[in-house]
Amino acid sequence: MLNFKAGALPISLALLGALTSATFAADYTARFSLDVREDNPKYRAAQIFAELVAEKTDGAVEIQLFPNSLLGGEAESAEGMRIGSVHMGILTSSVLAQWVPQLQVLDLPFVFESDEHVMSVSEPLTEALKQNFTDNGFHLLGFTPNGGRSLISKTQIADVADVAGKRMRVIQSPIHVALWEAAGANPVPIPAPEIYNSMQTGVIDLFDNTASNYLTSRFFEVAPYYTPLSHIYAIGTWVVADSWVQSLPEEHRAALQEAALEAQAAYAPLLAEADAAALQATVEQGSTIVEEFDRQAWVDRLSPVRERFAAEIPDAEPLLAIITEATPAE
Repeated sequence: MLNFKAGALPISLALLGALTSATFAADYTARFSLDVREDNPKYRAAQIFAELVAEKTDGAVEIQLFPNSLLGGEAESAEGMRIGSVHMGILTSSVLAQWVPQLQVLDLPFVFESDEHVMSVSEPLTEALKQNFTDNGFHLLGFTPNGGRSLISKTQIADVADVAGKRMRVIQSPIHVALWEAAGANPVPIPAPEIYNSMQTGVIDLFDNTASNYLTSRFFEVAPYYTPLSHIYAIGTWVVADSWVQSLPEEHRAALQEAALEAQAAYAPLLAEADAAALQATVEQGSTIVEEFDRQAWVDRLSPVRERFAAEIPDAEPLLAIITEATPAE
C-alpha cells in the first residue's frame, strides 16, 4: 500500500513540473521590444513571428514580447541591441539612421505610393542594406509600413494652395520643415504630446499623422478633416542584435528569416484593416475624410525638396532606384 505523508504529493507534483519545464526550456531566448500596445497590428505581427520561430525551431528558440515600451523607447531599444540587453524589435527607420544614414531615403516625401509598395521593396532593400546594419551591430530582417502620414486639419485641405500661410505643426526634422515651407505653410516644431492642445487653442492649423493616431489620440475632436495624402511613410525596421544572431546555429538563423518574411506578409492586411476601422470610427464621431484631391500636384510641387535632401544621403540614388522599380503586389 502506498503511504504518502501529508504535503508530500504537492511537493512531488511541483518537482515534476519543474523538471518538465526544464526539459522543454528553449535553448535560446530573445527579448523583443515594442513601443505599442497589445491591440496594435505591429504587436500581432510580432506575436505571429514568435509563434513561427518556435514552430520552425521545434521550440529551441523562444521570442518573448515586451509591448508598451517596457524595455525602453525605440532609441533605448536600439542602444540595448548594441550592448545585448535587448535582442530584437520593430523600430522606426529614422531612429536607426544615426548608425545607417542610408535609411534617411525612407523619410523623403512621396517615395512610397502605398503600404503594398513598402512591402514590395522590403526584400531588395534588406539585401542592399544588410551589411550596413551588420557593420553597426544589427541584423536586418526586413521592413514594414507603420502607416502613411496624412494631413489633419481644422478646415478642408485638398490643393497645395490650401495650406498657404497656415501654421503647420512639424516634427523637428530639416526635411519636414523644408517640405512645408515649399508648400507655402509656416512650419511650427511642436512635440507630439502638445499637438491636441495646440490645435484646440489655435497655435497651429494643421499637422500630419497616421490613421491610427487620428483615432486613439482623439485628434478628430479638434481637427475634423483628414486628407489621406500619405506624403511620408513611417517605416518599421525589423532588427535583431547581431551578437545574438551569431550565437544561433545556422538552421535557426534561417528559421528566423523565414518566420520574419511570413509575419511581415501577414502584417500588411492587419494594418490596412486597422487603419480602415480607425478612420470609420472617427467618421462616426463627426470627422470628414477628404477623398477628392490631386496627389500628383502635391508631388510636383514638393519633389524639389526630395531631390535636395537626396543629394546629401549616402547611396540615395541606387536605393531610390530600387524603390522606384519595385512593383507592388496586386
